[in-house]
Amino acid sequence: MASKVIRAVPKFHVTTPIFYPNARPHLGHLYSSLLCDVQNRWNKLANRDTCFTTGTDEHGLKIQLAAQQKGYQDSKAFVDELYEHFVKLDSIADIKYSRFIRTTDPDHIENVKELWNICYKNGFIYKGEHKGWYSVSDETFYPQTKILELTKDGQWIPYNGIMDNGAKYINSESHNEVTYQSEFNYFFKLSSFQKPLIELLRNNPGFIQPASRHSQILRELETNELRDISVSRPESRLKWGIDVPNDESQKWWQNTEHLIGKDIIKFHTIYWPAFLMAAELPLPKKVVVHGHWLSGGVKMSKSLGNVIDPIEIISYYGSDTMRWYLLENSNLEDDGNFIERKLWETRELLCSKLGNLINRCGGKKFSLYSGVQAFNHKSPEELTPILSEKSKGPFISLLNSLNNCSNAIDSCYSLYDITGAQKIIWAIINEANSFVQSTEPWSKSGAEKDLIIYSAMEAARIALILSQPIIPNFSEKLLDRLDVSNDKRTLEYTPYGSDDGYGMSTNSRHKEVPIQRVPFRLDAENK
Repeated sequence: MASKVIRAVPKFHVTTPIFYPNARPHLGHLYSSLLCDVQNRWNKLANRDTCFTTGTDEHGLKIQLAAQQKGYQDSKAFVDELYEHFVKLDSIADIKYSRFIRTTDPDHIENVKELWNICYKNGFIYKGEHKGWYSVSDETFYPQTKILELTKDGQWIPYNGIMDNGAKYINSESHNEVTYQSEFNYFFKLSSFQKPLIELLRNNPGFIQPASRHSQILRELETNELRDISVSRPESRLKWGIDVPNDESQKWWQNTEHLIGKDIIKFHTIYWPAFLMAAELPLPKKVVVHGHWLSGGVKMSKSLGNVIDPIEIISYYGSDTMRWYLLENSNLEDDGNFIERKLWETRELLCSKLGNLINRCGGKKFSLYSGVQAFNHKSPEELTPILSEKSKGPFISLLNSLNNCSNAIDSCYSLYDITGAQKIIWAIINEANSFVQSTEPWSKSGAEKDLIIYSAMEAARIALILSQPIIPNFSEKLLDRLDVSNDKRTLEYTPYGSDDGYGMSTNSRHKEVPIQRVPFRLDAENK
C-alpha cells in the first residue's frame, strides 16, 4: 500500500508591537495593527498557515505613574480598563488576530522568566551598580553624549557634564525628559553582541525593512560601541513589573515584535536580537519599521485640536474606508498625513468606481450567468473573434491588466508595499470601467453582449478577491452580490475564467449595491 504524501504548508507569523495602555489607542496603533492584519489575511488567501499576534505592554514605570496620576491604587485595575479600548479598536476596525497577549497573562510571565533564566545561565546577565540618565517615557537609560540641557533663554544645548538640579534635561533621540539616577540593577551583556549583530545585518540585507532603516542600524553598530544595558529596576522604585527569578527585589520587561514604529527601532533591531542570541533562540525573519501619522501635516496634539480618534472616524465612515485610506496614503519610509476630506473622497471613489461597475453590469438587461456558462475556461484566442473590431483592443487591454496580477500583488506584500498592491487593483477596476464605457454593451446583442458583461464582471470578481485583505466587508458583500461561492475566494481563483459557478441571480432582480455614499462631516472641514 502506497503511503500518503503529506506536503508541508508554508507558515507565516506576524506581530505588532505590544502597545502601552497608558492612554486610549490612537491612529498609530491602528496603523500598526492594520499592516499586520492585511498581511495575515493575504497569506491566508495564499493558503499559508498563519498566526497574527498583538497585545498590550502592561508593566513598567510609565504605566505605574500613569495609574497613580489617574488616582488608581492598583496598576492592574488601570490596565484592565484601558486594554479593553485596544480590543474595541481592533474589533471595530476588523483586525482579526490569532492571539491578543497581555504582559500580565500568566503564560507570558512564565515565558519572560524562562528567557531570563536561559540568558542568566548562559552568562549574559549580571548584577551591578548603574548610574546614568533615565527616561521614564522610553524606559531606558541614555549616555551622557545624548543628553541636552535647557538653558535659561530656552535653548537646548549639549550637556556639559555639570549637573544643575534645577535644570531640565532631555535625550537627543526621542526628546523625552531624562533624570540622573543611581541604582543597583541586573545588566545584560549587550556589548558581547556587537560583532554578531553587525554580521547579522551584513549577511542579511533584508533583515530590517525598509532598506534605509537597515542601513541606519548597521551604521549605528559600526560607529558606536554597544554598552551593557540595565534589564531590571529596583522594586523600591518600580512596583509594577515581573519579578526577577530568584530575586524579587528586581523587575524586568521584554518585547517580541516584528513590525514596529520607527521610535522603537533600537529596542527591536539591536536589543531584542541580542536577547535571542544570548538564549540561543531563532531570530525573526525580518523586522519591518514604519513611520508615524500626522494630522494636517503636524504632530497630533490635544492643544492643537488635531487628534484623530480612530474609533470615532470608523463609526462614521466605516472600517473599510478607513483601512483603504490609511494603506493607500502611507509607506514605510515616510510619515502619513491624515486629512479627513481625502478619507471621504476614498469612499466616494470606491462607490463610484467599484460599486458602480457592478451596479451597471448587474442590471436586468444583461445576463452575467449566460457569459459564465459560455465563456469560462476559454482562451483569449477563442474569445476575441466574438467581439467587433472596436471592442477587441479594449478587451486585450483588460486581459493584460489581469495577467499575473496575484503574483504581482504578492510581491508588493512581501515588501509591505500595500499601496503598490492597491495601484494594481485600481488599474483593474479602472480598466474594467473603461472597457464597459468603450464597448457599450447596452447597444450590443447576443454573444458579444454576454462576453462584454462577463469580462467586466470577471475583472470585478478578481479585483474583489484581491481586495479582501484590505476591505473585507465591502469585498464580501460585493462577492455575495455576484453569487461567488465562499470556497472560491482564494488566489487560486484569480485567473480570468477560473470560476464557472457564479452569477446565477446577479441580473435576475434588482439588488442594492452594498457600498453607499455618506456626506462629508461639516465639522471636519479643516481636519
